[in-house]
Amino acid sequence: MFRKFDLRALRAGVVALAFAASLTGCLTTKMYVDPKLPVVAKQDLAPADAARPVQVVFEFRTNGKPNARATKEVRQHVLSVANQSGMFTTVTETPAQDADTLNVVIDNVADRGEAAKKGFGTGLTLGLNGTTVTDGYVCTVVYTRNGKVVETKVEHAIHSTIGNEKAPAGLAPLQPAQAVQQVMTQMMWNALNNLSQQHAFQ
Repeated sequence: MFRKFDLRALRAGVVALAFAASLTGCLTTKMYVDPKLPVVAKQDLAPADAARPVQVVFEFRTNGKPNARATKEVRQHVLSVANQSGMFTTVTETPAQDADTLNVVIDNVADRGEAAKKGFGTGLTLGLNGTTVTDGYVCTVVYTRNGKVVETKVEHAIHSTIGNEKAPAGLAPLQPAQAVQQVMTQMMWNALNNLSQQHAFQ
């Protein structure tokens, strides 16, 4: 589970949310996972011809800068998908003999300035004028096998409504930890599927 403090490290827009809340003390924030990214499962991946061990190298970034706390919290989701995928005989974070390399970088990209403006306006109106803040995520995965390098990139987003703001059409609100876990795992499944369709595991 994500602790409240650690979850804040994942979201650049939280600065605006915290500031707005400090003005009113009663604003409600709800989180929604963007529905555009396809739902991918193990059966959707093209089978590996010969599964091999892999070393996973993972880093979480916030607006391009390394975020050690978030890296620690998200790592479990990245490794879990790699293990469940069936693409590898073993998954390790340390160098292993004859292991391929899966380099994963997830970057939380957000405009802090714009988010702060929205949060400030919502706070001044005591939540009567709600707003939506979007955190974008870009997952870049590079797989290296026997000198062959295959790369893919997947984008995702979490939308947070603050104050008296309508929910995005057709989406149900999630707890922060649920929203983050869903986004991280969906990106990884899509990334591995992209790699499998590019015959990276053959």
